[in-house]
Amino acid sequence: MRNMGMLISTALIVIPTVVSAETWTAHTILEEAKSMSGRMCPQEAISYTLDLTDNTFTATSQYGRMFSVKVPSDGVIDTTYKRVTRGTKWVTLQMTGNVKSRELEIVWWRCYYKLASVKPALPR
Repeated sequence: MRNMGMLISTALIVIPTVVSAETWTAHTILEEAKSMSGRMCPQEAISYTLDLTDNTFTATSQYGRMFSVKVPSDGVIDTTYKRVTRGTKWVTLQMTGNVKSRELEIVWWRCYYKLASVKPALPR
């Protein structure tokens, strides 16, 4: 009986906790009205894979992993990161917005890009 009590108390200690995770894909859309000039801002769509696991948000693009940050309870982030552009030139970008509502924006110099979620394809 004593061993049974030890076994039950040990089992309660090693029960895994539930991990909440969401992964989605989004691409950039130039916000021409907010940006300096459409001609000065690249209109190339960049695809991002965005992941929110527990309270850690990670952004990855075709250029590799961009950043990983802790998300506060309200979901609002404001983080600066760097990525390589064509060739070997590095640019500094800023991602702001609410991760939980998926309303995010990327700012580069005076160019503003909305991140639009890509709807997954329906199974056939």
